[in-house]
Amino acid sequence: MSTIVCASAAGAPGVTTTALGLALTWSRDVLLADCDRDPSQAIQAGYLRGMDHGGRGLAALARLHRENRALAPDLWRHTVPLVQWGDEQRRFLPGFTQPATVRLFDSVWPELVDAFTALDERGVDVIVDAGRIGRDGIPLPLLAQAEAICILTHTSLRALAATRLHLPLVAEQLDQLPVAPAMGLVLVGPNQPYSSSEIAAQFGTPCWAELERNDKLAAVLSDGAPEPKKFHKSSLMNQYRAMAARLRERISNAAELGRPWTAMAAEHV
Repeated sequence: MSTIVCASAAGAPGVTTTALGLALTWSRDVLLADCDRDPSQAIQAGYLRGMDHGGRGLAALARLHRENRALAPDLWRHTVPLVQWGDEQRRFLPGFTQPATVRLFDSVWPELVDAFTALDERGVDVIVDAGRIGRDGIPLPLLAQAEAICILTHTSLRALAATRLHLPLVAEQLDQLPVAPAMGLVLVGPNQPYSSSEIAAQFGTPCWAELERNDKLAAVLSDGAPEPKKFHKSSLMNQYRAMAARLRERISNAAELGRPWTAMAAEHV
């Protein structure tokens, strides 16, 4: 099973939109999990156009945890479909419904990660929308489970300054793990004005992907805007598709060689 964690330092570089784009173009069954600790219900209100999730999601799983019930058997039941088409299953785990419940979830993260791991028997990969890194970093159990951490940023000086402030915190968290996942940058709007090579050199972190800034196409995913003709073959979706394929290829190659991807991650994806 592959687990990909997507996060950002600050601003709105499109973490949720990118995580959703990856889930819609992933080549295997996939679960998109909204683990953003700054709740917004962006996917339900945007791409899913106000879908009623029927009480499913992290809040319901937290109740199971309080009742000392295992999460793994019920995890799939607390997801909703992202699409009604295609051969692959593409499901969504709704996130927090109230800001006050986020802190109460601290003890639930390890069991949620165990439930993600149990999906391996069903051939399901997991893409985690972790939202902003925040002052506490990313929940450590999510990092421990992940094969790759994608940090999204715009390429303006302001965006890169925020990323520089928060990236060391994630690096410190990864240093706590026996086997740290690889971490790389995903640039949204490359060369505006800084290039991937300049940014990789300054941060000492590889740039894994470049995604165009196209508000019209991105609005289909972020706001549920009407899909233009051949949307799923558009340049933006093709970039998500290519990013997803390269991530899966690198993870698969690392697994075949029997070593962590971290040792192979110095090159750009």
